[in-house]
Amino acid sequence: MHSLKTKLIAWISVLIIILFGISAGLFLGEKQRELTEDIFVNARSFAELTAGSVVADYKLYLPQESFIYFNREIKATFAKFQDLSGIKVISYKGELAYDSATEGEKQYLGTARMVIDQNMLKQVASRNPSVMTLDSQRVVYLKKNDDGLISYVDENEMPAPALAPDEKIAYLVQPATNDYAVVYGITYANLQDRVNQTIMRSLLLALFGVGTGILIAYLFAAGITRPLKKLTEGAGIIAKGNFKHRVEVKTRDEIATLAGAFNSMAQDLEVSTKALIYKERVAKELEIAAGIQKDLLPKVIPSIAGLDISAGLLPAEEIGGDCYDFLKPNDNSLLMYLGDVTGHGVASGIVGSIVNALIYNYSDAVDLKELLVRINSILKEKTTSNMFITMVMLHWDATMRHLKYVSAGHEQMIHFCAKDGKVSLLPPGGLALGMMPNISELLEERSLVLEEGDVLVAYSDGIPEAWKNEKEMYGMSGLKRAVSEYGRLENALAIRNALLSDVKQYSGNWKQMDDMTLMVLKRTEKDPRLYNGPVPPVTV
Repeated sequence: MHSLKTKLIAWISVLIIILFGISAGLFLGEKQRELTEDIFVNARSFAELTAGSVVADYKLYLPQESFIYFNREIKATFAKFQDLSGIKVISYKGELAYDSATEGEKQYLGTARMVIDQNMLKQVASRNPSVMTLDSQRVVYLKKNDDGLISYVDENEMPAPALAPDEKIAYLVQPATNDYAVVYGITYANLQDRVNQTIMRSLLLALFGVGTGILIAYLFAAGITRPLKKLTEGAGIIAKGNFKHRVEVKTRDEIATLAGAFNSMAQDLEVSTKALIYKERVAKELEIAAGIQKDLLPKVIPSIAGLDISAGLLPAEEIGGDCYDFLKPNDNSLLMYLGDVTGHGVASGIVGSIVNALIYNYSDAVDLKELLVRINSILKEKTTSNMFITMVMLHWDATMRHLKYVSAGHEQMIHFCAKDGKVSLLPPGGLALGMMPNISELLEERSLVLEEGDVLVAYSDGIPEAWKNEKEMYGMSGLKRAVSEYGRLENALAIRNALLSDVKQYSGNWKQMDDMTLMVLKRTEKDPRLYNGPVPPVTV
C-alpha cells in the first residue's frame, strides 16, 4: 500500500511539473515575443509624436544656451516612454546637435561633432523612419504607404524582410524637420523585469500545483484498502461459479481496472455461453434458409424447341439476393427471368423468394410488361423503400422462333452473333421493381432475332463487379471478351461453365463481394433434349 501511494505521489508530481514546465515555457516565449513587438510599435508611435517637438525645443532653447529649459523638456519626454534609453538630434549633414548620453546636466559647447557611423548617416539622410536591429545589426526602413500602412524597405526603397515579432531593435531614427532627425535609443531592461516577474509567478503556481497533487495522491491512495477488500471477496464468489456477481469499486485506479476485468470476465463467460447457443441456432437457421432458397431455384431446365439453355448461381453468402427461374405455360412457350435484389443476405433472399412467388402467381399475364407492372405494385407496398430488385424477363415462342424481353433496370444483356463473331450489348431500360408505385411508362418490350448459333447472356452485376484486388475489377470489357472467346462452344452449359470459370480465375483468392448469376441461351435447331434437363451444379 505504501509503495502504491509513493508511486502515485511521484508520478503525479512529475506529471504536474512537466505540464507546468511546458506550458510556462510556451507562455513565456509567447509573452516575450508579444512584449518585444509592443515595444517596437510603441517606439514607432512615440517617435512620430515627439520628434517634431524635440527638434522644436532644440531650436528654441539651445542656440540661446537655455539648456535648463531644454533639459526639462527632454526629461519630460523620457518620462512618457519607459523603454527609451537615449535621444540624439542629428542634422541631415551628419552633425550631432544633441546627445542625452553626454549632455544630461550640461550643454555641449565645443567644436562641431560629426557622426561617423555610415549606417546612421544613411538613416538620418533618408526621409523614411528606420531602425537598427539589435542582434543582426541590419537596417530596415519603414515606408508609410498611401493607405496608411507601413511596409519594410531598404535604403533604395525596395522591399525588405519584415521584422520578426521577437526581433529587438537598438535604436529608431525618425525624420523631424527638413534639416534634423531624432534618434531614439531603445532599452529592453523593463521587458526582462516583466519576464522575470512572470517566471516567479509561474514557479509559485507550479509549487502550488505540485503541493495540491501530492495531497490528492495521498488521499487517493488512502482509499484503496476498502475496494481491495471488496475485490478479494468478489474474486472468491466468482471463482465458485456465480458469474452474475459483480464487484462494485468506485475508484479510478488500477484496482478499479482489476475489478472491471473481474466483472468483464464474469459477464463474458455468461454472454459467451448464451452467444454460443445463439450462434449454433442462427447457423442452423441459415442452413435451413439456404436449403429453402436452393429449393426455389429450378431443378430442371425445361426443354423447348430452338433454344439450348443453361444457368447457374454462385452466392456470396449462405443466403443470396439473386434469383432466376423458368416457367413453361405450354409446349411452345417458355418464360424466363433473372433478378438481382439489392445487397445480399437474409433480407435479399426473402425479397427474392417473394418475387419468385409473385411471378408464379402472375405468370398468366398477357404480356411481359403487364407481369412486371403487377409485381412492382406489390413490392412497392410490401417492402421497405431501400429494397428493390432489377430484373430481365424473357419469353421464347418456339412456334414463331421469336424472343421478346423487358428489362426492369437490369444489366444490359450480351448478344453473341455467330455469323460474324461480334459481341454487342442490348439496349438498357426500365426501372428496378419496388422503387416507384407505377412503372408502366418506364418499361418497354423489345424483340431480338436469334440466328442459329447466336448466344444471349443475361447476368447479375456480381460478375462484372468481381474484384481482383483493391483497384482492379473484371468489368464489362472482361465479360464481353469472355463471351466473344467462348461463344462458339458446343452448347450453353459449356459456355456457362467457361464464363464462370473465367471470372473466378480472374478474381483468384479475392473475396467474392456479391452474388454471381448467369443465364445462357444458345439458338439451335437441334433437339433441345440433348442439352436441357437437370441443372448441373456450378463447379469453377
